[in-house]
Amino acid sequence: MRHGIPAVRILVMGLTLVLGFGLFAQVKKDQKTGQDRIEGRIQTIDKAKSALTVMQSTASKKATWPVVYNSKTRFTAHSNPAKVDDLKVGKVVIVLGKYDQKVMTAAQIDIRK
Repeated sequence: MRHGIPAVRILVMGLTLVLGFGLFAQVKKDQKTGQDRIEGRIQTIDKAKSALTVMQSTASKKATWPVVYNSKTRFTAHSNPAKVDDLKVGKVVIVLGKYDQKVMTAAQIDIRK
């Protein structure tokens, strides 16, 4: 019985590290700007709070990222000027900014599709 407890602890710790790293790994550095980069589909928009959630999905996993924007955030659509009102649920976006382990503060949101 004593041998089973350390094995369970090791398994839980290993899964925590793998799953935690797998989610964090999806926030990548943009090669041109050096900023954190998230690409995904807009799931929710809250204009009163200047916030949205972006969902990334692959064949094996899904991750949802909270994003906030402010008066300094630049909005573009395919790299052309855009407005916050152009954000729509379901649109694909690329968000560049600073991710602090809880939320992405957007410097730029580029609307793709």
